[in-house]
Amino acid sequence: MYETIPFAPQGAVLTDIYEESAQFPTTLATQEGLRLFYQSYAHRHDTVKTGVYGEKGLEQVEVISGSGEALYPTALAFDGAEWCAWGEALQGGWEIRVRCRKNGSWGEIRTVAKDEALFYPRLCAFDGKLLLFYTRQYKGGADALCVELTENGATEPKKVSQAKEVYRPNACVGGDGRLYLTYDAYMDGAYHTLARVLNEGTWSEELRLDNTAEWTTCSTVIPAPAGATVVWYTFGYGATFSICSADLSRDGKFAARPAVTITNNVGWYMDIAAQTAPDGVQVLAYTWGKDKVQARIRRPGQDWTLGAQVSFEDIHCAVHPSLLIPEKDTILLSWQFALRNGHYDRNAQAVLTRFTPEEIEKRGNPKTEIAENTFCLPIHKDKDLPRRTDGEVSAWLARNGYTGKLLFGDIHGQSGISDGMGTIDQYYHRSRDKADLQFSCLTDHDCYPDWISQSEWELMRTTARLMNEDDALTCLLSFEWTPNEFRYDFGHKNVYYRDDNGDIFRSGDQGGITPTNLYASLKNNRAMCIPHHPAADWGMVSAATDWDFHDDSVERLAEIFSRHAPYEDDESRSKFTKNIKKMPHHSVQEALSRGYRMGFTAGSDSHQMEHGVEGGIVAAFTPTHDREGIWDAMYARHTYGTTGARILVSLKIDGHMMGSELTRPVGKAVDIDISVLGTSNVKVDLLRNNQVLKTWEPGSDCLDVSLTDTGVNATDWYYVRVTQPDEHMAWSSPIWIDRT
Repeated sequence: MYETIPFAPQGAVLTDIYEESAQFPTTLATQEGLRLFYQSYAHRHDTVKTGVYGEKGLEQVEVISGSGEALYPTALAFDGAEWCAWGEALQGGWEIRVRCRKNGSWGEIRTVAKDEALFYPRLCAFDGKLLLFYTRQYKGGADALCVELTENGATEPKKVSQAKEVYRPNACVGGDGRLYLTYDAYMDGAYHTLARVLNEGTWSEELRLDNTAEWTTCSTVIPAPAGATVVWYTFGYGATFSICSADLSRDGKFAARPAVTITNNVGWYMDIAAQTAPDGVQVLAYTWGKDKVQARIRRPGQDWTLGAQVSFEDIHCAVHPSLLIPEKDTILLSWQFALRNGHYDRNAQAVLTRFTPEEIEKRGNPKTEIAENTFCLPIHKDKDLPRRTDGEVSAWLARNGYTGKLLFGDIHGQSGISDGMGTIDQYYHRSRDKADLQFSCLTDHDCYPDWISQSEWELMRTTARLMNEDDALTCLLSFEWTPNEFRYDFGHKNVYYRDDNGDIFRSGDQGGITPTNLYASLKNNRAMCIPHHPAADWGMVSAATDWDFHDDSVERLAEIFSRHAPYEDDESRSKFTKNIKKMPHHSVQEALSRGYRMGFTAGSDSHQMEHGVEGGIVAAFTPTHDREGIWDAMYARHTYGTTGARILVSLKIDGHMMGSELTRPVGKAVDIDISVLGTSNVKVDLLRNNQVLKTWEPGSDCLDVSLTDTGVNATDWYYVRVTQPDEHMAWSSPIWIDRT
């Protein structure tokens, strides 16, 4: 059955990359042959498809999901039948759905559960029963639930987790015949890997497996001779990651051997999968960066081997591995291929390959797991993020006549939804618990390494809504429009919605194919967009903003600083950035000189859960700490950017705050008031029309100054730039004066 499947690193391509985007492939060995299940995205719609691998590739392909947007299919052969489960976004919420194929035909779609947020289904056979585990998420928590499936329906869900907030449950029958369960748990301000065992009908207490201060995620559990083995990965600041495992057993007492580190390095992206062969050989597959899948094996009583590459040996992307071991010495790997950075189609396709344990032992090579590239390396490990106390901020606001709040956030970062590290729920928790942000936006790429599908967008929408908490952490629905990864070098723009109802307009959709199309779509969706890293020159393609396209009604801010470089002008550099190559005449000052009225923001563009720490942050003057207040402050340009230090900056002209547009008679002087409270001694520049008008060096951390100016042009714009000895900086949004 498997002889025609190519050996790694070759593979059989099973889907057409130009017809659909095939995601999250997984396989089953059935009486009809090797059956593939995958999530298919085409024409702005997600379905679950299945087909049988044959002489002509994938044959008998059919859709088995419903009318909603299908997400994360999983499959299992049980009692002569094939079962598939998935999440499905429908109007008003989510459902966990299942379908069974028996005697050559599919039964009806059955709904196992309905709720606001149901994700991550996994199937497991135990004690003659078919069990389905999944996550139910709600505001302030998440549970692992379990139901028993039959051909006639499902039992009532039972909660099988103890911690307040858990995600991604995964279960297996151990070598001792007991049922083992693992999941990610958010507790005490961090994520940990927990496990339980079912013994004589009773679940054990939760056992923490990791022994690190770093966050853990994506745990999976597989059989081991004396119990089970759990594998997961960790990530920490500095773009570090580790893949770890721990062996579980219940020899009188449920216990785990100390966790071991299988491999570690620096990187941005990670997927893992694991399985156990009939002879007890354990197999681990994992991504290295985004461009290859590695595999290791562990024989009973031995250590994990070195990693060997099992995906194509090319420059393109290899993600979402899944393993099947139908018989001894036959390991099947299905994985998702996508094209590298550049002007490529952004669909993904399913690939199938095979290998043996002996090949992994023979081909294991430490050179395949070197540091990915300088893009992932830490910028400044010892970066300090000084701040003023809440009392000092309140007093400063009152002294300068502000009646609302000054809030700090990071509105630019990625997760594993696109090309980042970690999961979507972890992104928001990281915002508050590690970076102490007051607002946060997840801006995963619309098309890298593949399209954000419609069901993934619904996952992003649902999670942002559930993680949003007024007066604590405000989460705006958002995404990153990334056209240079598809066809055109218009530059990247982050899109932000005021409420929960916005749709996604990808750079391959008609509503987002050009900046002009995007602007028109956003006007109908209470949304704005922000060009970021506007002068970034990647080399292979340009990520710089094409300033020939602009619409003041939706493009209200520009990112003046991020992890890549400072973008105020062509020349400036910062020790807090990569200082990548900048394309001349694409800076923020270039936009201002063209007459564009854009305020300033700063962000991280973090891909390793370092938002709020790496790169910059943005401050917003807002009357309320909620979605509407922060979005309105951004739209009104009542914002300023910093390199990460929470410097306090106020610029007012004739009593009007930063971001304002004023009209004054020719020759009439305006009153300019500047107030800065730094975290160290400050140097303050007042710029008019991109040129320094006046500089103050008070020799202290504060400056309060007033002056008048009559201007020089029909339109003048003014903004403040702050520099400290520690190289932290801040930039106020401009104020424009039109002379009549």
